[in-house]
Amino acid sequence: MDRKNLCINIFSAERKNAVALCVLPLLFVFLVIAVAFLPTSVSGDGSVNLRTLEVSGFPISIVIEHSGGVVRSAWLRTPAGARELQAAVGLSLADEHRSFVKADHDNEKDLLWRLSFMNFEGEGVNYWIGMTSFARKVFVTSAPFELTRWNSVPAMIEVPKGTSLCIASATPHYSLLANKFSGKDSYSFIYTVRMTQDGPRFVPVPSVYKQLAMLLRAGMQGEVSHKKRAAYVKMLTEFNRLADGKAPQAETLLNFPMEDVDSFTLKR
Repeated sequence: MDRKNLCINIFSAERKNAVALCVLPLLFVFLVIAVAFLPTSVSGDGSVNLRTLEVSGFPISIVIEHSGGVVRSAWLRTPAGARELQAAVGLSLADEHRSFVKADHDNEKDLLWRLSFMNFEGEGVNYWIGMTSFARKVFVTSAPFELTRWNSVPAMIEVPKGTSLCIASATPHYSLLANKFSGKDSYSFIYTVRMTQDGPRFVPVPSVYKQLAMLLRAGMQGEVSHKKRAAYVKMLTEFNRLADGKAPQAETLLNFPMEDVDSFTLKR
């Protein structure tokens, strides 16, 4: 990557294929400093900056118009035109990560590009932008983001190249449990995302779920809420199933927060 990623909680700062689970209480202090040193072009009144993110070898880029680090508009620019990333408006770019995998029918690299936007309250949105080389198709997916208890876990997770993490804002809605649990005091479900010929998708990666199961098992030991603990037990059971290579259960799939925003094919 062109610059060092900020390690904001569970957002992946890939270093030797490791994802860091950490806390930076002064997150936006770092963001303001980072923005201050980014190359920008300033408008005539000096109040608005433009930042362009590009990926070498791919004809797509992200253009962000921001003021004081807060996004005023964000666009995915392609040879087929520009698409606005509307959910990013009013947030700050907190992290971005590029993965290169072979997902379609040729030997060329395909792109999985995650961009994370967040506000001061720890809420925001993740965008995953994928592009396949054979069909030259571009995919845009998104998911809302909210800080959870995972963001206070000081741990490292080894992830394979080409894998991204999607943290749901809550536990799945399990039968016999009236509520889902969310917020900074609750663990939530974590999904492994990989690029496929149909775009960014939930693809269970057993090695990651083995690590998540260990962390959840340790973290739930001190939980005093019986209902919340019951949800964690079900979630731990699913982590163990996915670690064994089994198919995800219905509650897991129904809780998956990623949505397809757009897809289109570029002319050769």
